[in-house]
Amino acid sequence: MSTIQQGILGAGKGKVGGVIMSSWKGISTIRSMPASVANPQTVAQTAQRTKFAAVVAVARLLLSELIAIYWDPFAKKMSGYNDFVKRNIACFTGGVFAAPADFIASRGVLVGVVGLGITAEEHLGTLAVNWTPNGGVGDADDNDQVRLVVYNQDKASWHVFTSTDTRDGGDSSIADDSYEEGDTLHCYFFFVRPDLSKVSDAVYKEVIAIA
Repeated sequence: MSTIQQGILGAGKGKVGGVIMSSWKGISTIRSMPASVANPQTVAQTAQRTKFAAVVAVARLLLSELIAIYWDPFAKKMSGYNDFVKRNIACFTGGVFAAPADFIASRGVLVGVVGLGITAEEHLGTLAVNWTPNGGVGDADDNDQVRLVVYNQDKASWHVFTSTDTRDGGDSSIADDSYEEGDTLHCYFFFVRPDLSKVSDAVYKEVIAIA
């Protein structure tokens, strides 16, 4: 049963005819009832739900090491988690990470990397990264630090690597013994200011591991 506390124009609670009265944060509200409530299972809606489930699974894996550090501080009008999901959901099809080149590992205003090269040699157990030093260009600083996100397609595993190696060095050797010869590695490289006040857009590189 519905109640009206202050006459027909006052606050109310419950259903009256075709409307529902309620209170939200101390504000009296009134809204119409939906004509019907359904959970349609169209092909498009099912596909979207599958995409959403896949990107959420990845977001949970990367939450503490990537999203909380490099997304949350810069997100506007939503959490970094929600921003990550919104920007990356299109990369998944049928529950599969189908468009790795379009994946956004980080986004920011800091000047990014140029001339990126990455090699993976199983016998070394490292990811060898090199780039063209560009400190002094725009807001790029020689002391900006290296970050690398890697998805191993064959192992279906994600890794986030941090390093104190800096932009001016032009190369970094990152220990990683999780891959084998022939594995396809989807790599996302970016720079961060040491105090984490700025990040750059990540640059993508696909790498096939060698012996």
